[in-house]
Amino acid sequence: METTANLNGDSRVCIIGAGPAGLSMARSLVSKGFECDVFEKHSDVGGIWDPQNPGSPIYKSAHFISSKTLSAYYDYPMPADYPDYPSNEQILAYHRAFAREFDLYRHIQFSTRVLSIEEQPDSGDPNTRWTVNFEGPGDGAPQTRRYAAVVCASGITWDPIMPDLVGAESFTGGIIHSVEYQSADLFRGKRVLDIGAGSSGCDIACDAGHSADAAFISVRRGYYFIPKHVFGQPADVFGESSNWMPTWLSQLSLGFLLRLMVGDLRKVGLPKPDHRVFESHPIMNDQLIHNLRHGDVRAKGDIARLDGDFVEFKDGSRERVDLLVCATG
Repeated sequence: METTANLNGDSRVCIIGAGPAGLSMARSLVSKGFECDVFEKHSDVGGIWDPQNPGSPIYKSAHFISSKTLSAYYDYPMPADYPDYPSNEQILAYHRAFAREFDLYRHIQFSTRVLSIEEQPDSGDPNTRWTVNFEGPGDGAPQTRRYAAVVCASGITWDPIMPDLVGAESFTGGIIHSVEYQSADLFRGKRVLDIGAGSSGCDIACDAGHSADAAFISVRRGYYFIPKHVFGQPADVFGESSNWMPTWLSQLSLGFLLRLMVGDLRKVGLPKPDHRVFESHPIMNDQLIHNLRHGDVRAKGDIARLDGDFVEFKDGSRERVDLLVCATG
């Protein structure tokens, strides 16, 4: 892949995707004098943050898991009246305001799907090294353009991963992936089991805890849960102040701090982590711990098999479940 260091100001660049990465790349290239075309399959900017974008995993209760302070575009802070952890609606509005502020919309061709990219190393002209084949708006007829470079900013969260569940064919309840989930209305009158304790899994389990008749979360391994605020500061802002520490000291100090602030999560049914802090991605969620401690959500271990309207876990326990939500990536 070519980089801007190998290009000249006359070069034209193709950017695939008008989500956060595509927008930031477009702003950078345009500011340095490059011509660029941004191809976006949806009808507006925002990528996964637009729930109307087919395949977006965004649900009604989704919020940023990093703070507005450390997650903004360069030299374009989020609005001062945004909370520390903005909602998905606010994040989408922020992306669109960014695109307007830096006049990026005029570089974007919407409703355009890239079909293939082909390298032409012997073209003789460095400005036509890459051939991009795409379907454009209108009649959707295939089109071709050549570029000096191509930037793929198409994201990695569009294709859901479903787990292999023994006995799934005999299960009488519903099974969905978290990408299909939109709001807690789905859970009313049901017994719900969430599989997975990533960011989405924890949020969805909490939604179920407030709306379902019974809510469970299945967790295979232990994780460190970091509160979203530490001593009144967003956790990432607090962590930024300790970047001077060597890794071993950060692990030791944060591990001690989490034992004080969060406690032993085995008391609420979660496994003990089998690793040190930062050796695996921690969970930025304290709402789940609140729900577990109040009994609104119950923690369960790994699933052994599905059996009719029951889920059997590897510890031998069984729960009747109406709906499985697979927050499995």
